Amino acid sequence: MGARFIFNTDRSRSGAAAFGTAMLLAAMTACGPLFDTTPSDRMYKAVKNDSVQEIKKMLAEGVPADVRNRAGWTPLMTAAAGDHTDIIEVLLKNRADINLRENKKQTALHLATRWSRLETVKFLLAHGADLDPRDYLTWTPLMWGTLQGRTEIVEALIKSGASVNITDSAGNSPLILAAWRGHSDTADLLLANGAALNWTNKSGNNAAAVAEQNGYTDLAEHLRAVK
Repeated sequence: MGARFIFNTDRSRSGAAAFGTAMLLAAMTACGPLFDTTPSDRMYKAVKNDSVQEIKKMLAEGVPADVRNRAGWTPLMTAAAGDHTDIIEVLLKNRADINLRENKKQTALHLATRWSRLETVKFLLAHGADLDPRDYLTWTPLMWGTLQGRTEIVEALIKSGASVNITDSAGNSPLILAAWRGHSDTADLLLANGAALNWTNKSGNNAAAVAEQNGYTDLAEHLRAVK
């Protein structure tokens, strides 16, 4: 007669339930809190929902205006990425620092530029945002704007005094970054505001060469024809 295995059914069910609970808790831990358990959680939710009154209430209760999340973002940075200038104004009145940096060294102005938030960019510039802070790539907000072809944002940054000839760690200028992505309108704007046409990066390439290498032959010819 073969071996017989006898299971305690109650224990098996209890063990399965405990295992399931443990797995659920592990998943919750990995994904972060599922509920708004802290004042900072509620602050970030309020910013994303553009709930000005809720933010004012929490600030009055003592929640710091510059409380950070795991990525190092402050409420002001979240508002900048979401184009919530009304919230930014409230936070600034409560002594939020407009020039703080998140974990990748980007400021609110970097984030507003990257998310193409023109009105927020203008608002930040009017309220004292640093013009040329460098992030983890050594890029300034203007460099992000030129790379992405955000011509209106680039124009606003230039009008406020952002440097058109600043370079990153590889020697790339804003004009070279615009050429890399084939943004001819942005390139023309930079040139009209004093960008160095023949500046070469550390690889020995100027904007025309970079445009050609990346398949933007019309832009390369245009840049070579500029006098």
